[in-house]
Amino acid sequence: MLCQFERPVYPKDITGLDADSYMVMLYRPCEKLVDSSGNVVTQVKAVGYGLPVSKNLCYEMRGRWSKDGKHGVQFEVDSYEEVIVPTKEGIIAYLSSGQIKGIGIKMAERIFAAFGMESLEVLDREPERLLSIPRISKGKLEKICESYMANRGARDAVAFLAPYGVTPKRAVGLYKIYKERTMDVVRNHPYQLCEAAGIGFKTADSIATRMGLDRMSPERVDEGMLYTLADAEGKGNLCMEKHAFVKACLQILDTPGLTEEMVAGRAVRLLGSGKLVSYQGNVYRRKTADAEGRLAWSVHELLAAQKIPRYGNLDHELDVAEGRLKVRFAPAQRKAVKMALTSGMSIITGGPGTGKTMIQHALLDIYRRNNPENRICCCAPTGRAARRMEQATGFTASTVHKALGLVSGEDGAHGDSEILHAGYLSGGMLVSRRRGRHTDYIGRGR
Repeated sequence: MLCQFERPVYPKDITGLDADSYMVMLYRPCEKLVDSSGNVVTQVKAVGYGLPVSKNLCYEMRGRWSKDGKHGVQFEVDSYEEVIVPTKEGIIAYLSSGQIKGIGIKMAERIFAAFGMESLEVLDREPERLLSIPRISKGKLEKICESYMANRGARDAVAFLAPYGVTPKRAVGLYKIYKERTMDVVRNHPYQLCEAAGIGFKTADSIATRMGLDRMSPERVDEGMLYTLADAEGKGNLCMEKHAFVKACLQILDTPGLTEEMVAGRAVRLLGSGKLVSYQGNVYRRKTADAEGRLAWSVHELLAAQKIPRYGNLDHELDVAEGRLKVRFAPAQRKAVKMALTSGMSIITGGPGTGKTMIQHALLDIYRRNNPENRICCCAPTGRAARRMEQATGFTASTVHKALGLVSGEDGAHGDSEILHAGYLSGGMLVSRRRGRHTDYIGRGR
């Protein structure tokens, strides 16, 4: 879509906006554009990150149309390019568009007067020649070059990565990391993007294939191994047995000539560099092993430090709960309730219909009657599970991330969690749909 900037919708004030800012802008089509009913479109609402806001230029925008229930028809921008008319007016308009800091209309006219139709080529390839123009010092030239390259570099990254499903915000974030090296990294070392920019192995592999990079390269094999473990984590496995790990790597890398011995050799190198961790014949990603270690230590501290409330005669409390809930607990359920009420942390697991929800209901009933001033927090991984917990127990429940104050940003990333203050924490989750096995977590809060 060829268009010109008209005015901002969000934010209203566009001065000083960063290239990664989310924007909603109005543009005027520079070509005939009709809607689904055949009506001529005179104004387009575009949404995206780092949208162009100069009124002196035309832009070729790429993206897709979408219809939002609240905001109506919008054009979601993936990438754009300035369309510079190869005339004196077009070049001066581009130079003075405001996208290059340090160049206003007067300076743009001086640059054109000096270099004519080659002005943009000079800015691209021989910017030091601008020092011959009055009022351009070395310091000012550095600012001009930095602004020009940042604008162009971020735009090039967005345009190059858009076909691979990389969002404009992610691409701009990538440029902020690598600066002027961005396109070199993308083209020659795409596997570096996996960790630095949050781009997945499959995306990096697609870029590498297009660039014709060696599929047997150590970079590819190393990232393939890390991806193999990340993929296993997504299926609920924090680690893999070392022989099964090597076989899984070969399957994911799918490269003729790559042997188990080669993969094992690279794994040894990753163990030496600390990216992989081995424990009792199992292989972890370093950050996963560290997270498991921190969790184990936290559980140890919780069990050692928590002061367990005294309930007196728990058999009597259970008899009272049976009367209030109009049920008869099985011996195993009574044992589970006693364990959970006298331990800093408990895990109750079992298949559907084995009485976990009733155990949870009894725990909450007994705890509330004996500790009326203490806060009880009930939470689950999903909103649906939280609603079911609330309906089953009568206690207010929320998602885990809401209880911890984890707020997601526009790119899906979360901020820091808050400390959860509660006398009693009760949670539930589905561990395996295939086996129909559920687990409830019961513990003391703080």
